[in-house]
Amino acid sequence: MVITGSAVLVDRGSAEDVIERLKQYPQVTYHVASDAGTELVVNLEADDFEDLERLCSRLKDEVCEIVDIAHIYVNFEDEIHKIRSGRVDKTRLKKPKFFDER
Repeated sequence: MVITGSAVLVDRGSAEDVIERLKQYPQVTYHVASDAGTELVVNLEADDFEDLERLCSRLKDEVCEIVDIAHIYVNFEDEIHKIRSGRVDKTRLKKPKFFDER
């Protein structure tokens, strides 16, 4: 399981609507909104990194007021244990792209 502490960046004036819509997703736990109402602090839970990526894409597609999602911290301890125990083939893991690798 992968658990994140994330900032959900939203359009100004849309925080209350986005909070209500996030309640429809059991993988999302809302905590607090910024004073400006443009950032929401949430926890996201996913089975693995690919599931987390799918969840974030789905949230951005289905809640049009979401501008972006930034992960502040990621707890992936379970994933490390799976790799070390051989339950996950580490040669099949995707390398994250942080910049254009030309």
